[in-house]
Amino acid sequence: MLNCQCQNDDCVLCGAMFSSGDLGRAPACDIRGLLSRRRYAAGETVFREGTPCTQLMVLRAGQLKLTTMPLAGREQILGLLVAGQLVGFETSDATYPYTATALTPVEACCVTHKDMLRVLEENPSVALRVIQRFRDELVQAQIMIRNLGIKPAHARVASFILSLVPIGADASEPFPLVLSRLEIAELLGLSEETVSRVFAEFRRNGLIEAPHGEVRLLDAGRVRRLAGMGTGEAWSGF
Repeated sequence: MLNCQCQNDDCVLCGAMFSSGDLGRAPACDIRGLLSRRRYAAGETVFREGTPCTQLMVLRAGQLKLTTMPLAGREQILGLLVAGQLVGFETSDATYPYTATALTPVEACCVTHKDMLRVLEENPSVALRVIQRFRDELVQAQIMIRNLGIKPAHARVASFILSLVPIGADASEPFPLVLSRLEIAELLGLSEETVSRVFAEFRRNGLIEAPHGEVRLLDAGRVRRLAGMGTGEAWSGF
């Protein structure tokens, strides 16, 4: 779980999400009370597609599954959110374009768009930090989109595994892997058999451990390279 910089559970700067080097303790605590802390059980719906989006959420712990229900009537997984990520920064008159469901027990901090905009206007350092976080998440999304379009299976699976690591967390620590192989396959545009084969290859080559319900990176550097986040590397397992 992320820790609050001013040690106040109601601080809008919880988890260093909006803090920066030149933003001290006093300004952080001056805007306390804007957040509401919410907890959700595994399997609980956090919000539904088409309902009004009036709040920004900072995920402090757990994983959220984002889904949509196309005309065909079958749920489609759009992606996952992990601790440290933001959701709901649409305009105040917009509706959620997807449904969010807690895959694990989830803890989130919520702030209304109105309050958040005021914080950003009054604290340029905070605004810059938020912009940087959105830029980082956009880069990750672009890598995933590129991998889905042109990269081989191992690059897609490597990107997916990296997307499960909470922001700021130690990549060597185990983290939940709740989706089934079939759900991962649908998300990545692969067959279930291919996903299972790639996970097996990663385990045999010492890249990951994947006991039931979780995964741990054993060689994060190589997984990043395979995902296209570093110098290219040939994969001998295929």
